[in-house]
Amino acid sequence: MASSPSSILLFLNLPSKSFVGLDLLSFESSPNFHGITNVPPGFHFLYASPNASLSIRHGRWLKIPPPPRPPPPRRNQPVVFVFRWIGVDECLRLLPANGAEAAAATRAIPSLHAAQGLVEYQAGDDTNGGGRRAAPSDWARLVSHVDEAVLNHILPPAADAADWTLTSVSSAPEDTEDIPGLSHLEASSVLAGETKLSFVSVNLKQTWPAEAIGRERTDGARDRSWYLGNLIDALVPQQQPGGGSRQAGARALLGELQFCFVMVLVLANYSCLEQWKRILSVILTCQTALGQIEPFFVEVIKLLRLQMAHVDDVDGGLFELRDESSSSWLRLLIRKFRSSVEEQTKDGEPLWKELDAFEAFMKDHYNWDSGRNWLKRGTVELEDGDKVELTVDGADEDEETGEYAPVIVET
Repeated sequence: MASSPSSILLFLNLPSKSFVGLDLLSFESSPNFHGITNVPPGFHFLYASPNASLSIRHGRWLKIPPPPRPPPPRRNQPVVFVFRWIGVDECLRLLPANGAEAAAATRAIPSLHAAQGLVEYQAGDDTNGGGRRAAPSDWARLVSHVDEAVLNHILPPAADAADWTLTSVSSAPEDTEDIPGLSHLEASSVLAGETKLSFVSVNLKQTWPAEAIGRERTDGARDRSWYLGNLIDALVPQQQPGGGSRQAGARALLGELQFCFVMVLVLANYSCLEQWKRILSVILTCQTALGQIEPFFVEVIKLLRLQMAHVDDVDGGLFELRDESSSSWLRLLIRKFRSSVEEQTKDGEPLWKELDAFEAFMKDHYNWDSGRNWLKRGTVELEDGDKVELTVDGADEDEETGEYAPVIVET
């Protein structure tokens, strides 16, 4: 019985030394480069730019269909996506599959194979360009929760349901006011005509019910379990008969977390980075939900560990994890999360084990200290005899002292 045909991406009129990437595989093209073959089924991200600098990169999500089951008795033709380089827009445009140009390119595949003009998707060292990253074996795990529903929610509906586009500067409305290096007017000019990202709305300044007052607001600010549930409910697919389930909403939130991370990874998209941080800030500050939906948090920590293994794939680094000041926001979140896990769950449960594995990974790779045995505050005597009180970041909030101390308000 013949094996299932592979999928092939073909590129027409692509200039030499253009920067091309598919998932975690990226390189500068050579004159002999015409496409990528043996692309496995699933969701993939193709992106390109005139060069390898951090100029605006244009990309699109693709859904490669799985092979038919049962396999046909004879080998079918491979699934082929044909793209043409559009110099004016500096992007790869998908050609209609039933068009004459795509058909002609498809017929030329045997000669391209013979001329070694196609790069293997899993090739670690290709001869058609300088490979910059290892084989993309982790891609499927990095986007394991990304599906059509996630892409349709974040990106505008496409003419082709299997094609979703965005660029390095695509942005959600809440992030257009503050783009590093650009004034508001400059940002508005750059973003004109760009794809708008429709993320789930995360407002970290109000993580409690609208009708909440007093202590309930304080608890909602410190324990964002209610707000996490609110985000999950907002992502429950309503178009399903009888409405969707909260499990589907939770999966959609994980999918958005993954979408944001990989778009930072390959496009260096600022808005995606901010949304990734916002979602993590909600999840890692939950307390009561830890005992209620523990498997969800186990999956989050697994995903975060995998993502941390790839932060150095970003040109210039996603952020310097070895530097305590630049990664302090994440270090503080993880310390708070550890404290909440110890209070809300029992030792030996899956979440403890996964968090231990995460902290061990960060210790080995980035020299992180979990801070579990740190003193939160203490007094140091200087050489001149003066005494100075030192506190760890977040100690006042944890102990409700200083600016976080309760205040009696007369009404």
